[in-house]
Amino acid sequence: MPSTGDEEENLPLVWQKIEQSIIRSIDVRFNESADLEERIGGVENKAVNHEQRIKVMETSLEELRQQNKTLRSKLSDLEGRSRRNNLKIVGIPEGEEKGRPTDFVSHLIPKLFGAEHFDKPLAVDMAHRSLQPKPPDGSKPRTIIAKIHSLQDKEKIIRLGRQRTVEYGGRRIFIFPDYTAEVMEQRRSFKEIQQTLREKNIQHSLRFPARLHVHHQGQVKAFSSPAEAKNFVEKEL
Repeated sequence: MPSTGDEEENLPLVWQKIEQSIIRSIDVRFNESADLEERIGGVENKAVNHEQRIKVMETSLEELRQQNKTLRSKLSDLEGRSRRNNLKIVGIPEGEEKGRPTDFVSHLIPKLFGAEHFDKPLAVDMAHRSLQPKPPDGSKPRTIIAKIHSLQDKEKIIRLGRQRTVEYGGRRIFIFPDYTAEVMEQRRSFKEIQQTLREKNIQHSLRFPARLHVHHQGQVKAFSSPAEAKNFVEKEL
């Protein structure tokens, strides 16, 4: 059916509206794309910033870990040295010290091992029961912890205690060094190699805190780890 004159006149206007609509749609899409690109850029910048902050935090955390490790090592060393002259006496019935534990220990040790082993009165700086509630009658007594003034006397007492069975009032008692848990673990790690040295009749000693000295061919070899000592024994002895 033939177009009327009005339709022909309106055709350019229709195309113009379509063109404007397309342009507006493109503008909207472009603006959305620009906005999205800007937002992505912002996210990327934040991610880079967060990554840098995380790296700084990781570096700081590692520094803190190293500082903490160093401080713990120093604290353990200080605690170990402060307890170096200490003895633990296990098995003495409660109340035997009659409120004077320091005097009690200074007289107890020579009686247990013989006064002939001590050329002068044993000096004890302090002594006390372990810091626990007093047990009921008939229960296991608390350990006595004593600080011996002389390290040589303390080592002598430990040595004598290993050489004989010690009794007090018909009861078996035990005397141990008062090491920290960390030092005890370090020293315990040498137990196997010490057994090997004893079987081979090799003179040796475990020095504080945990350093093995082995006497070999007129020389003294020192080892700070069981692996080093084991390697030496396997190759040289």
